[in-house]
Amino acid sequence: MERAAQTLAAVVLAGTVAGCAFVIRATGMEWALAQNASQAVVHTVAGVALIRSREGRRIGLVLLSMGTAAALGVLLWGYAAGHWPGWSAAEWVSGWIWAFFFVPFFTVLPALFPDGRPVTPRWRPVVWAGLLVTVLAAVGRPWDLIAVAVIVAALVSIASLVVRWIRSGPVARRQITYLLYAAGYVLLIEIAGGLLPHHARQAAILLIPIAPTVAIALAVLRHRLYGIDLVIRRTFVYLAVTGLMFSGYLAAVALLGTALSRAVSPQVALVAAAVVAALTESGRRVLQHRMSGLLYGYRDRPLDALAELRRQLGDAATAEDIARRAAPLVADALRSPGVAVALLTDGLPEETSRSGEPGPDPVEVPLVAQGERLGTLVVGRRARREPYGEKDLRLIAELGHHIAAALAAARLTAELDRARQQAIHSAARERLRLRQDLHDGLGPLLSGAGLGLDGVRRGLGPGSREERDLRLIGDQVRMAAREVRRIIDAMQPGPVADLGLVSAVREHVERCAALDVECTLTVSGVVEPPPAVAEAAYLVVLEAVANVLRHAGARTCAVSLRHEEGSLRVEVHDDGRGIGPGYVAGVGISSMRRRVTSIGGRFAITADHGTTVTAVFPLELP
Repeated sequence: MERAAQTLAAVVLAGTVAGCAFVIRATGMEWALAQNASQAVVHTVAGVALIRSREGRRIGLVLLSMGTAAALGVLLWGYAAGHWPGWSAAEWVSGWIWAFFFVPFFTVLPALFPDGRPVTPRWRPVVWAGLLVTVLAAVGRPWDLIAVAVIVAALVSIASLVVRWIRSGPVARRQITYLLYAAGYVLLIEIAGGLLPHHARQAAILLIPIAPTVAIALAVLRHRLYGIDLVIRRTFVYLAVTGLMFSGYLAAVALLGTALSRAVSPQVALVAAAVVAALTESGRRVLQHRMSGLLYGYRDRPLDALAELRRQLGDAATAEDIARRAAPLVADALRSPGVAVALLTDGLPEETSRSGEPGPDPVEVPLVAQGERLGTLVVGRRARREPYGEKDLRLIAELGHHIAAALAAARLTAELDRARQQAIHSAARERLRLRQDLHDGLGPLLSGAGLGLDGVRRGLGPGSREERDLRLIGDQVRMAAREVRRIIDAMQPGPVADLGLVSAVREHVERCAALDVECTLTVSGVVEPPPAVAEAAYLVVLEAVANVLRHAGARTCAVSLRHEEGSLRVEVHDDGRGIGPGYVAGVGISSMRRRVTSIGGRFAITADHGTTVTAVFPLELP
C-alpha cells in the first residue's frame, strides 16, 4: 500500500502542477486556483506520510483521497480552460468534484481523528452521514437544504471530537486540542471573514482546509501521534513544508496578479512573478536550513556541534558534570532517541549520565585520550529506515574525541587538586609534629642547658676567664632557645596549636568583644578538624573579623562554626554597610579565598544587610 500511495502522490502532484500551468496560461492566476492547488499538495503529502504508519493509515487514506480529488479538480479545470476536446465534460466534473476534497474535512475527519475510528460504535453513523452529505453536496440540488445538512453533519462530527476529548487521557487530549483549534479558526473566519478586505479574506479562506492538516502535523511532532518513527516524521515535515511553500507561492502570485493585472503591463507582471519566485526560493533555503537542523541535528554542521559542545563544557569542573552535560547535547545533535556516557571506575564501566533511552544495538564509541580509555559514549540508533550515515558517524567520532579530551583535562585537574591538598595536609601535619617536638624536646633541653651553665658559672670566681667563657656560652644557648621559640610560633598559629580551633576562635572573639563591635560566637557540632583545616579556618576568621573592625562600620559581628555532612562551615556576618556589587578583591580577600580553595574548600562573599563571608572546608583527607 505504501508504494501505491507514493505512486499516486507523484501522479497527483504532477497533475496539480500541470493543471495550474493550464489555468494560468488560459485565464491567469486566481485565488480559487491557489486554494485548490494548496489543498491538493498539502493533503496528498500528509496522507502519504500517515499511510506509512499502521495507526495513522485510515486518516492518511482520507487525506490522500481528498488531495487526489483536489488535484483532479485542478487538472480538469485547466483542461476545460484550454477548450480541448471534451472540455465541457471536464468543466462539468470540475464543477462538483470540489465537494470531495472540502466537505469531508468537516464532516468525516473530526469523527475519525486521531485513531481512524469513531469514538464509540454508536458514533459510526456520524461518519456515514458525513460521506452522504459529501455526495449530496456534489449533486448540489436543492442547495439550501444540502447546505443545512452539511452544517449539521459538521457540527455533529466536531461534537464527537469533543466527546473523544472528554473521554481521553492527557496526551490524547493535547493531540485532539490542535484539531479543535483548527475548527475554531474555521468558525472564526466563517463568522468574521466578511469584515476583512477581499484579499485578506481570500488568504484566510485559503488556510481553512490547510489548518486541520497543520493540526495533525503538530500532534505528530509534539506528541508522537500514531507512534510514527523518525523517517515518517521527517518525510511528513519535508513534504508539508514543500506544500506550504508551494501554497504561499500560489497565494502571492494570485494576490499580485489580481492587484497588478489592470494597472501594469504583462511584462511588469511577469517581472513581479519572477521576484516572487526568487523570494520564495530564498525563503525555501532558509526554511530548509532550519528544518535540516530540526530533523537531522548537526549532521551537516559539525563545527556548530563542536562549538556548542565547547560552550556547554566550558565551566564543567568534574568528569561527572561533563558526562551529565554531554549526553543530552549529543542526543540533540544527532536526533538520537537516547545517549549514555559510561566512565571507567577501577577499570569497570559505570554509567554516569543518560539522556533518553539508547535502545538495543546502540553505537558505542570509546572515549580515549592520550592512548588511555576513559569510558564509552553510547548513542542509540534511530529508526531502521534512518540509519546513521557516514556524516553522522564522523560527527559521533568527533564529539567523542572532544568529550574524551574534556574528561582527561578534568581528571588531570582533579589529580592535581588532590595532590595539592595532600601536600598541604601533609605539610600541616609535619609542621604540627615538628612544633611539638621542638616545644617538648629541644626547647626544654636548651633551657636546661642554659640553667646548668649559669649554675656552674656562679661557682667560679667573678671576672675569671672561665666565668667569662661560660657566660658567653650561656648567652648563646639562650639565644638558640629563643630562636627555637620563634620557629615554633612561625610554624602554626599558636592559639590553634595550643588551644584547638574552637577555643582559639573563642579567645579571639572575646578579645574583639571588648571593642566597639559586639562579637559573638556560635558553635554547632564541631569536632577538631585536621591541622591544615584548623589553621586555614582560624586565619579566615581572623582576616574576616579584622575587615569588619576596619571597614564595615558595623555594630555586631557574628562568627559561627558548624559541622555539616563531612565539612566545616565557617561564617562571619556583620550588619555594616556591605561590600557592594562589583567589589575589587584586595589582599585580604584574595588570601582567604586562596587558603580555602587550596585544600578543596568553597569560599564566597555575599552582601545582604551587611556582609557575610562563608568558607566551607572538607574534613575528609584526600
